Amino acid sequence: MSFIDKAKEAISENLDKAKEVISENVDKVEGAIDKAGDFIDEKTSGKFSETIDKVQGAAHSAVDKVADASASAKGAAADVADQAKDVAADVADQAKDVAADVADKVDPA
Repeated sequence: MSFIDKAKEAISENLDKAKEVISENVDKVEGAIDKAGDFIDEKTSGKFSETIDKVQGAAHSAVDKVADASASAKGAAADVADQAKDVAADVADQAKDVAADVADKVDPA
């Protein structure tokens, strides 16, 4: 297995964890992006300011996408959980009705 293949495997194994950490710490990550860009800009005496701003913008967009995807996934999970709860309640009600019918047939009062 080549170095590139190993790197791809390592990235794919840790991608979900990275997304989770980013979505839980959006403000900190965006602050770090700004701070890193400002630091680089200062150390290069503004020589690459335009490029640094573009990279910061792209990084902020990526963070926003990850956070939005996480929020959507959490919302979808909550919806599915609610639906499952409703179905379980319906099944329980049906089971009670069937049990009552069986009880009536076994011991008609």
